[in-house]
Amino acid sequence: MGLIDRYGVLVISDSEQVQGVMTTILGTDRQFQLVGISAHGSSVLEEIWRLRPDLIILDMELLCGRALPVLQLIMDHRPTPVVVLSTLASEASMPTIQAMRLGAADYFHKEMLEEQGGRGMNDYFLERCKVAIQQGMKSVHQASGESAERNIAKLQEEQRFQRRMAIEFQLRKAILQGELRIVYQPVVDLQTSLMVGLECLIRWHNAELGEVSPSEFIPIAEETGVIHDIGEWVLREACLQNKQWQDAGLPAIFVAVNVSRCQFNDPRLSGMIEDILRETGLQPGYLELEITESLSMDAKLAEGALANLKRLGVRIAMDDFGTGYSSFGYLRDFPIDKMKIDQSFIKGLKHRHVNAVIVQTMITMAQHLGLAVVAEGVESEEELNILREYGCRYVQGYYFSRPVEFQQIENMLVHLS
Repeated sequence: MGLIDRYGVLVISDSEQVQGVMTTILGTDRQFQLVGISAHGSSVLEEIWRLRPDLIILDMELLCGRALPVLQLIMDHRPTPVVVLSTLASEASMPTIQAMRLGAADYFHKEMLEEQGGRGMNDYFLERCKVAIQQGMKSVHQASGESAERNIAKLQEEQRFQRRMAIEFQLRKAILQGELRIVYQPVVDLQTSLMVGLECLIRWHNAELGEVSPSEFIPIAEETGVIHDIGEWVLREACLQNKQWQDAGLPAIFVAVNVSRCQFNDPRLSGMIEDILRETGLQPGYLELEITESLSMDAKLAEGALANLKRLGVRIAMDDFGTGYSSFGYLRDFPIDKMKIDQSFIKGLKHRHVNAVIVQTMITMAQHLGLAVVAEGVESEEELNILREYGCRYVQGYYFSRPVEFQQIENMLVHLS
């Protein structure tokens, strides 16, 4: 590090607000030391030579469009890792792409720090800064001549960045253009062998990008804040569809919707869900919200958020149980109705003794706590028989059905009626 056990950071911005935000955020991590703030890009080289920072944070909204020339100056004379601060505005996408092509190590949206603040997002930003510094240090020790492999790696990295920017740009229009849809995976009651509920899963097909995996676009949606609009759309569509099925005289079942970390930390969540239930007419008992253990690291905040949701009458399920931290404490302290055992414990259930012991323990514990249990990812009859033997009542997975379109679910419900 440039300083003793600390990373020296130079902030280049002529915005007092950005300067203040960066000063506050950097002050929360002892690994960082704010060594200077430059409001004039023209003197940046002098500042770099004098302060010798390990990282430069560059505001892309410098007056008179000076950000890119300043970045070029840095890259030409003293290549120091640079993280650029962009904005969520669509017109900011191209300058950000140009900045990455010039050599910026990473970028981050200012709105995520200024408006949504929150310790979690600020910590994520700082981790990104550390990665940029470490990658910069690694490149210094590499041979000066770039091999063909290195050039290929750089090209691949640029392609990944361009795809990420394309996803971010197209995702903002996905709802308005009707590109999102929900598929449903049945939850089956082993006592009756009947479908009793559905997990709602989002899918996205874009004319330019094709079918984009949720594992690819959901993290980007969370980082950019688009997840709030997407999450609200999924909740409204799921509730509306379920109410339409019920109004058509089909059997009443629940719909389960995943709640992201960003949504869970939004104080408006319970009010938004209350509005959706009122608008669609769906009874709260037919909506289930799935949260993961990682959402609830701040016990006091989580307890308050869950209490607000429970007051609405909706059900709460702990998804992917066993993959996070303090799992048993969550079941004890929070108003959880259901435990969903992660599919990683179900795979190889017959041949891996450890998995079998863990799953049986989870089921027994949940029964003593009065919780319903769902085993996820059931793919074989062997797994099904073992789960039935252990007393697991509810299952979902490819053994019964892959996630399917609403028309197929409608046909299943017709056969149930």
